[in-house]
Amino acid sequence: MPLSQETAAREPLDSGIKSARYRNLALIMGLGMFASTFAQSGVLGLYPFRFLLKDQLHEGPFRVALFLQLAAMPWNLKIIAGIICDGLPLFGSRRRFYLLLSTLLSGLLWLAVAGVPPAFAPLVLMVTIMNIALVFVSTVAGGLLVEGGQVFQASGRLSAWRVVAMNVGSLGIPLGAFIATRSLAITAMAAALPLLVVCGITFFHYREDQVARPNPRAWTGIKAQLKVALRSRALWASAGLLFLVQFAPGFSTPLMFYQTDNLHFSENMIGLLTLIDAIAGISGAFFYGYFCKRIALRPLLYGGIIFSGLISLLYLGYDDFKSALIIEAAYFFAYALVQMPLYDLAVRATPKGSEALGYSIIISVWNWGLLCSDLIGSALYENRHCTFKQLVWLNAATTLLVLVAVPFLPKLLVDYREEETPPVMP
Repeated sequence: MPLSQETAAREPLDSGIKSARYRNLALIMGLGMFASTFAQSGVLGLYPFRFLLKDQLHEGPFRVALFLQLAAMPWNLKIIAGIICDGLPLFGSRRRFYLLLSTLLSGLLWLAVAGVPPAFAPLVLMVTIMNIALVFVSTVAGGLLVEGGQVFQASGRLSAWRVVAMNVGSLGIPLGAFIATRSLAITAMAAALPLLVVCGITFFHYREDQVARPNPRAWTGIKAQLKVALRSRALWASAGLLFLVQFAPGFSTPLMFYQTDNLHFSENMIGLLTLIDAIAGISGAFFYGYFCKRIALRPLLYGGIIFSGLISLLYLGYDDFKSALIIEAAYFFAYALVQMPLYDLAVRATPKGSEALGYSIIISVWNWGLLCSDLIGSALYENRHCTFKQLVWLNAATTLLVLVAVPFLPKLLVDYREEETPPVMP
């Protein structure tokens, strides 16, 4: 066969293989993101733990928020999981075997939570250990996302798929609200099931193209990766913006107390509201998949932050169940739109060769912002320094203040659209 004909015949084949590799990576990444979202103590376990602490252990808003934040502390140290996954191959794999082991362990540890005595200290300890395993599930999925985004020039599409998977996973929140008054064992089994399913699918259907060989000087490699990540101006500019957006004093835990104590919402009513939240969030993610191919990232960041800050003011009219349905649907649609460009920014800012590590640094900074947000908001509400609606004003104002940081993002990071050739990051 002449060379030109051979090349022409090979091109569709190569394109088909590349497309199949992209779909396979996107599937495993999405499943990992779904399971590591759905099974979180702050998702499926959110309302079972909140109601257990509030109604059975008689804890106030700050202690309830403290429990959930302490249990979620491994998520704030996600960088360690990133270092291990990127620098220490497990059985010749940086992704597959870590995903197998972490999904299996987190599923089994969730089942162990059901046998823990209903007291603050033992519960928070066991849930924290479970979250350590769950962090590895998310870290591996994040590494796959960054690798796929860079190899296939699809950071926006994969980020949109990530948020869709996470929003589908967030359906665990309404499910948890519906089963909150039942035995904690029901919650544990519901959390363990998808993790064990993902473990099985990964075992039978996912293989890495390249075998990562054991490196006796692994820690030297980790040090080099860490040096690259820590010296990346793009990474820290991105992480700083994400922290500022999440740092705004939050009203997540105070809202639950306001719903139950002031508006007298039942668990089923709260479950329906959180279901509306998830559907609205998925819709917002789909919209971003359209916009990211047509608009550069910087104006998307401006628009998302302004939209999110202003629309949160709708909570000033949160006075009954009818208004709650409308407000939460609008807010979580907007919340997805503001989160999407932030995830896109995180992927773009991650240095090549340190995908899981770099992405973990950014998301860890993000999680520290969330921790501060809920604790500060809960403390202000419990100590009566702020009413619920005063917290809404404070949250909106501090969110909009973040706009002053957007101009400081590197031009090479945010001034191009999805599918355009990305510039070389410093």
